[in-house]
Amino acid sequence: MNEAQKGLLSLLESTFNPRGEIHFLAIAKKQIQVHEKERPVHQVRVALTFQEGATVNPYYDGTDLFVTISEDSIQFTLEEEWAESPPTIEGSPIEFALSWVSQLTKPFYVSAEALAAAKANNYPRYGNSPQVNSYQEESQR
Repeated sequence: MNEAQKGLLSLLESTFNPRGEIHFLAIAKKQIQVHEKERPVHQVRVALTFQEGATVNPYYDGTDLFVTISEDSIQFTLEEEWAESPPTIEGSPIEFALSWVSQLTKPFYVSAEALAAAKANNYPRYGNSPQVNSYQEESQR
């Protein structure tokens, strides 16, 4: 995970998970807009669920949000398009979370739970080979 991805994960954690009840399943980021005088806009696809102790809810919600990333900051942008809207995906089984996030681009963060659910349901990108599973969350490598 590079520094921008770590910073984005930190922003998501501090914004959406201040009490530790949220569990991020998978996160992907794709640059979608570039202007010469403005910072690029990135679409961020997030699949998350609730967690109680070591138990992760078997259903997830997912949404797309937008950020700008510079060398020294990451900020939410275009909030009117996503902040007040319901999630794009609500109450879907977690075995579909990785597939949905991957539709945007290759995820930079995948939790062990999302990976296990994808493997159990024969998601084609995830086999038993570590090379195939190259974008698992770093602690699982």
